[in-house]
Amino acid sequence: MLFAAGCSGDSDKDPPGVAPAAAPEGCGPVAYAAVRGRAPSYGPRELGRFANDHALCAGVWAPGADRWLVPQGMAVADDGTAYLAGFDGTKPARQRFCALERVDLRTGRLVARVDPVRGSIGGAAPIICRHGGGLVLDEHGVWLAETKRLWLLDPDTLETLRGWELAEPVKGSFAVHGPDGALGLGRFSKRTHGQVDWFDPAVLLEPGRVQVTLDDATSSDWAPGRSQGAVHADLDGKGAGLWFVRSHSACGVLVGPAGQRRGFIPGGESMSLDEKGRLWVASESGSRLYQRDGRPMTPQLARFDVRGLRDWAKPACRV
Repeated sequence: MLFAAGCSGDSDKDPPGVAPAAAPEGCGPVAYAAVRGRAPSYGPRELGRFANDHALCAGVWAPGADRWLVPQGMAVADDGTAYLAGFDGTKPARQRFCALERVDLRTGRLVARVDPVRGSIGGAAPIICRHGGGLVLDEHGVWLAETKRLWLLDPDTLETLRGWELAEPVKGSFAVHGPDGALGLGRFSKRTHGQVDWFDPAVLLEPGRVQVTLDDATSSDWAPGRSQGAVHADLDGKGAGLWFVRSHSACGVLVGPAGQRRGFIPGGESMSLDEKGRLWVASESGSRLYQRDGRPMTPQLARFDVRGLRDWAKPACRV
């Protein structure tokens, strides 16, 4: 099973995509009342429409929605829970510290929370994680990436086990679990293409290692500009590869390994497959921060049926 996660900023004001009048049949769109968990106290009581929302089968409200949590990184575990990282949308940029929630996807119940995430790198004084752009779950634990640092957390207690500095040009804007257990760290770029640098977790976990450099990477892959998250998977029956979500809080676009472009959920931040191969996406559009600007209302955790993805409509909005 391959997991991925992502990170963003937002400043665009494009209108949301509109679902086509003759949308293909599917399991969705899910109704607002059917979204699991406690509904937020803010925003409209109707979900926003977007291209291909016919494949939106289920949704879960983040327990921290009313606490101004802005979702960024996400990874789904085989036990039916999800790890969701984000920041407090009321804070200025330098104080957007990482918060991490573990959520039961069947009920929306909060299983565990740590806010803020903090840890030590090489025995130095503890510091606080900022923003929390990427999440990957593997046999080692929960990898939490931020722009300049990487953390490893215990999946049960959410205790920080270890930390690393990320040396330029390596960035942790988003993260992805790749083939053979590789850990991918993605670079976000608004103006040009990004990049995914691949690392062997066994190398990072060597005793005494406190920094991750580009020399440590086993390989690198191109990523589209404005990529907020990625998943390594076969989503359209043409073989496994990297799929990216590009977004701002009013628009989402899914980009495939061969450049395929499909309309997607606004504010899409990260993606992860569950144990049944279903695609889960974290969206920031439904957060309290962006609902103040009238963005489309979306579940913070959304599940898609991708079996008909080859026939999905192209984007109806710009990123």
